[in-house]
Amino acid sequence: MNNYSYQAPRQMSHGSAIRNAWLYFMYYWVIFAAGTFVGQFVPPGMRMMVSVLIFALVFISLFVKASRKFGAVISNVMAFALGVVSYASFMYYIGTLGPTVFYQNVGLAIGAFLAFGAMGYFVVGDATNLGRLLFPALIVLVLASFAGIFIQIPMFHLVITIAGLAIFLLYTIYDFNRMKRGQFSPREMGFNLFINLLNIIMDILRLASILKD
Repeated sequence: MNNYSYQAPRQMSHGSAIRNAWLYFMYYWVIFAAGTFVGQFVPPGMRMMVSVLIFALVFISLFVKASRKFGAVISNVMAFALGVVSYASFMYYIGTLGPTVFYQNVGLAIGAFLAFGAMGYFVVGDATNLGRLLFPALIVLVLASFAGIFIQIPMFHLVITIAGLAIFLLYTIYDFNRMKRGQFSPREMGFNLFINLLNIIMDILRLASILKD
């Protein structure tokens, strides 16, 4: 997931690398959209299996260094699988919040993503130390989120949601800052930005739903 620190290829200019990162960002959203379309035909029991697959891929990406050789495959599978399981979540939030509030919260998430990204790119000088703090926090969040599948305690899910939102907003600062400093490869950065925005959207929708209840 969000733990890459590769350098952009030397033959590629900084501007070209950033443009390619945004192209990959849009590409992963297309893969996600395809997964969301397929998700409407997937029964609930199979969605649970897909969720377990996603967690498995996350753990492999975080802890198995050899998995970076298959980063392109893993990121594509993960983007599609996230789309499959997100379909039910989107339908639930639309039903719970109503279409207008749903899209307002999605817009709020996109605005927050862009605002924190601008902070990382134009305001923060060097966010390297922030990345060192965020990685262990991300591991704890992943473990807690996996436990959340089996723990149905509202306060537990509220804490995870707020923590997840904070972590991915800070990761947005960190990743935009890495783009500014040229410490990235386009594919990994595009995927990281996709993951950041998706998690911000889902956490804001989840928080809105919890607060409404």
